[in-house]
Amino acid sequence: MRVSLAENIVAKGDVAAASGWEDTASYEQNRDMAIIRRWRSWLVLIPLVVAACDSSNRASSSTTAPETSTQGSTAPTATTTAAPVATAAATTASPPTTRPSPATSDTAPLLVDATVYLLRGGRLDIVHRAVPGPAVLRGAIDALFSGPTSEEKTAGLTTAVPTGTQLLDVGVVGGLATIDVSTDFASGDGNLSMQARLAQVVFTATQFPNVDRVDLTMAGERLETLGGEGLTLTEPQKRLNMSRNITGSVIFDAPRSGATVRSPFEVSGEGDVYEAQFPLEVWAGDTMIASIAPVSAGAWGTWGEFTVTVTVDAPPGPIQLIGYDPGGCGTDPECPAIIKTVVPLILAG
Repeated sequence: MRVSLAENIVAKGDVAAASGWEDTASYEQNRDMAIIRRWRSWLVLIPLVVAACDSSNRASSSTTAPETSTQGSTAPTATTTAAPVATAAATTASPPTTRPSPATSDTAPLLVDATVYLLRGGRLDIVHRAVPGPAVLRGAIDALFSGPTSEEKTAGLTTAVPTGTQLLDVGVVGGLATIDVSTDFASGDGNLSMQARLAQVVFTATQFPNVDRVDLTMAGERLETLGGEGLTLTEPQKRLNMSRNITGSVIFDAPRSGATVRSPFEVSGEGDVYEAQFPLEVWAGDTMIASIAPVSAGAWGTWGEFTVTVTVDAPPGPIQLIGYDPGGCGTDPECPAIIKTVVPLILAG
């Protein structure tokens, strides 16, 4: 508090007379003494205010959560109770200059949608599995080796991978996935079965953008041939190497075989077709009730995804969704046969 002398000076003679002072000099002398006494009282209070502020600051700092020292020692435990924090942070304390530690083992893993290639009628078909990340390739191959679920078996899905096959190890370097399998993988016989199980593994592994080819080993040993008829595996396998009789040229993802759909409905999948285009048709008996052409997918040698919306004007009942690669060969008898992928559906009213 500042006290200005000017604030205390008003007509000197009038104030002195009103205050009972005999003369102005006596009034001024006593006024000055009063001002001095007032300042002394404020000077006494200043240390007390400073001490109080310092005490308040110390009390406030004692509620701050302790941090782990970079030398490994910890700050004294606060005497106040702090609000609870997430389990991961509480169990993985880190120095303040480092990033948060990874989640602890009691934290639920991140689940990632992965595609697994099973078989329907001896041809590749798509199902989905939720696999734990970040090791999604391992999770997808494990899911493949587990085979179809009971519901999928009822719906007609199968696998050529023998029961009991285990994934022993997997690694990816420079686009090459090395997959080590147990000896069960080679059990059974028949070249078509060997081609099918190989295609299942190759397609499941190469769905990921950082994998474009697969090297199979068995119990740690390089696999040169597969099966009694000697399916040759001297080079890393790509999708392009798989038999078209197993893969077809179009694989539908949705709708699933036997599903009930209502117009319009969405159709998705992947294709490897001539000039990256193919026709999609919908048939009711012997009548084509809808057609979309061209549908864009991957060009020969490269599988690409597609999604289209189909609108049909037809009475409710059974329909067929058909996709195929018409090829660029024409009708010459030497041209390869057109392989159609057919999905039976039920059209609702």
